[in-house]
Amino acid sequence: MMNYKVCILAAGIGSRMGDIYNHVNKAILPVNFKGVISYIVEKFPKDIEIVVAVGHKKETVIDYLSIAYPERKFSFVAVDRYMGPGTGPGYSLLQCRDLLQCPFIFFAADTIVLEDVPVPDKNWFGIAPVKETEKYCTVKIRNELIYQLDDKIKTDNKYAFIGLAGVYDYGAFFEALEKNKEPVSGEIQVSNGFKKLIEKKLVPIGFTWFDTGTFENYAETNKNFSGGEQKFDFSKADGFIYFINGKVIKYFADPEVTRKRCERARYLKGLVPGIESQKGSFFAYRKIDGNVLYSVLNTQIVTDFLYWAKTNLWKNPELQKEELEEFRKACRKFYYDKTMNRLERFYGKTGVIDHSNNINGVSVPMLKELLEKINWDSVCDGIPVMFHGDLQFDNILAARDEKSHLQKFILLDWRQDFGGFMKAGDLYYDLAKLYGGVIISYQLIKEGMFSFDTSGSSVYYNYYIKSDLLEAKEEYERFLKRNNFDISKVKILTSLIFLNMAPLHNDPFDLMLYYLGKSMLYKSLKESG
Repeated sequence: MMNYKVCILAAGIGSRMGDIYNHVNKAILPVNFKGVISYIVEKFPKDIEIVVAVGHKKETVIDYLSIAYPERKFSFVAVDRYMGPGTGPGYSLLQCRDLLQCPFIFFAADTIVLEDVPVPDKNWFGIAPVKETEKYCTVKIRNELIYQLDDKIKTDNKYAFIGLAGVYDYGAFFEALEKNKEPVSGEIQVSNGFKKLIEKKLVPIGFTWFDTGTFENYAETNKNFSGGEQKFDFSKADGFIYFINGKVIKYFADPEVTRKRCERARYLKGLVPGIESQKGSFFAYRKIDGNVLYSVLNTQIVTDFLYWAKTNLWKNPELQKEELEEFRKACRKFYYDKTMNRLERFYGKTGVIDHSNNINGVSVPMLKELLEKINWDSVCDGIPVMFHGDLQFDNILAARDEKSHLQKFILLDWRQDFGGFMKAGDLYYDLAKLYGGVIISYQLIKEGMFSFDTSGSSVYYNYYIKSDLLEAKEEYERFLKRNNFDISKVKILTSLIFLNMAPLHNDPFDLMLYYLGKSMLYKSLKESG
């Protein structure tokens, strides 16, 4: 096997990605539940050393690769300057020079290709057809060799460099790159080195190319790789999920959220997956064979799960007097304070003004008036239990015990705390979360099976549910009645949950959640008198 290395440039800030670049490096943005950089790493044998230039949000790249591929050899180079004049891919590559004293493959971190990548046993240049040549480094080809590079100018060239190349004559390449640091479009480009390789023969190789360097291109790439199945973007910018090599990897922009989730996983041992590894903002656990409840719904499985939850999850944690007082404060913070903060965030995000509406044909007063009618003392009078947090059917896995083969339930996507309190949560929050998940099917929402429209102060929304979910809702309501739970309180809390969710999601689901929550709150308050 040829002795070579791979160099991935992942230092840039990704300013063309919109606000999402504030949280992560664009190299780890998920494409069909794998980071972009995974599509590069997995192109090469496990014994090939991969040199990664890091800069912006470098810890997200380092931690992701370390937790996703612990068996691989990575060498990370911290680029000292990765934004502003005089920086750019050429500058980052020069920072990696000492580790690249052998033939190597150059890979931009926002490039995905479908084909196998050839070894660098000659100088080759990855190309693909483009229309707007001024955005790229384009090539002129004669006799199956590249004889000219035109960097980010308008030409009649048909093919562009895709950020993927094989460098055999590495000495000549770096010498030329070092000698010519003249910036193009404010950055030092790698083309200054590749122009030298034209003298030594630079072979063009065509690839099926997916560019993830802009938010629009990233979204289109994600749609292509997921087969277009995810018709609505249900993701959040401050948290991602990945499925890699039989592992589930979760990322949260705030590393404190990750730390607390791992801590609560130990507290909920046996109810949630066991954490195998944790680093920075990431943690991983082994993927469990099973089906989420939305996929296997029937009356019996709903009954079985509710009995299981009442027996195993909703236990009294036996709080001390001081802890009980802290729990009471957490309830107020979680229900009242958070609702007011989230609504302010929603209005700022959408420009919606609170006034009376006609929602699906029903006249509904201002939300402010409805919130004033809530008995907040009653709502905030919680019952402390071990809790899950986002307890809905998409986060409940029906599986089989490996030894007994009996059915068991595993809870996914648990919350790290309850209003800042980690030892307990409110039973009614779990009950309300479950109720929200039988009113609307989050699984069908992800498939785009809902509609929203507005005309003046009139609002119309519609969403699809299956008959098995209707039956599950009826069974759940019977469970609430049998156990003497306050159904009115569950409904009011569910409406607040929809309102709280609204600013966290994309248009138009955010608007539908807001008006659904407002409509449900109005009906719930009327029912409760």
